[in-house]
Order: sequence, then C-alpha cells, then structure tokens
Amino acid sequence: MQKKKKNAQNDLCRFAAQFAAASLSGMGAAALLLSGFAVLCCKVDFAPQTLSLIPTGAVVLAVLFAGFVLALLRREKGLLYGLLMGAAFYVFLWIAALAQGQTEFSALAAIKGAALLCSGAIGGFLGILLQERRRRIRK
Repeated sequence: MQKKKKNAQNDLCRFAAQFAAASLSGMGAAALLLSGFAVLCCKVDFAPQTLSLIPTGAVVLAVLFAGFVLALLRREKGLLYGLLMGAAFYVFLWIAALAQGQTEFSALAAIKGAALLCSGAIGGFLGILLQERRRRIRK
C-alpha cells in the first residue's frame, strides 16, 4: 500500500513539474510572439478592428506550443493534456481580466476560450503524433 502511495505521489510531482515546464515554455512563446507583433504593429498600420485579434492569435499559438511541449513530456493522452493546458491559460487570462476590472463575460471571451482549448488540444495531438513518428523511425 505504501509503495502505491509513493508512486502516486511521484507521478503527481512529475506531472506538476512537466506542467510547469510546459506552462513556462508557453508563456515564453507568448512573450516572444507578443513582442514580435508589437514591433510589427509599430511598423505597419493596422485597422483598429484587427488590433484585438493580434494578441489573441499570439496567445493561441503559445497555447498550441505549450500543449505540444506537455504532450512531448508526458508521451500519452495528448488531447487531454492539451485541453488542460488551454484551460489553464484561459483561467490565467480570465483572472488577469478580473484584476483589471472586467467583470462581464462576453461572446468574445467565449470565443477566445474555445480557441485556446482547441489550440491546446491540437498542440497535444501534434505532440503525440511526433512521438509516434519517432517510435516508427527508430524501429
């Protein structure tokens, strides 16, 4: 019984460390993408309607990368872990919006949430596909 409990604790600690590493890689990717888009916005004149889509696109790509990294680290259940990564990023962005005083939930927030969940799941799926491809090449 003790051995099962220790294995479960080790698995949980390993998952937490892998989740933190994937989250940090996703946040780093988001910072790089947002910086690149800021430079692009300074050089190119965008329509005001498209300016709200640029940060969303950057975060969606970052979540895709984070889901990909988590699936590579876990080597299983890529869709589930990608969805989990998308949900974690959405909760983080929602808390940041609440801290700024945005208390209403809009249709745009729902669309952003769906985009984050889908991109995380796609990233996790791509991570598992890459793992399968590596296994086939090695054999």
